[in-house]
Amino acid sequence: MTNTHDGETATPEQVAELFAIAGREIEAIEQLTGCVAQLHEVQAAKAQLATLTPAEVRAALEFRRGTLGEAQ
Repeated sequence: MTNTHDGETATPEQVAELFAIAGREIEAIEQLTGCVAQLHEVQAAKAQLATLTPAEVRAALEFRRGTLGEAQ
């Protein structure tokens, strides 16, 4: 058996669970990569929104209000 950091012996089930967790590393990295890409997209959109004129913002809000009303 394996000794844990606190000096106790790990069971085969605990070791198997550790392997299962470690085996999800690639999936976690892929999810994180997707989240980072989405965050960059959000930040770029916010930067573009900050450059809009008040008239453009009003027009967009009216457009959204109209499309939301049609969806209901």
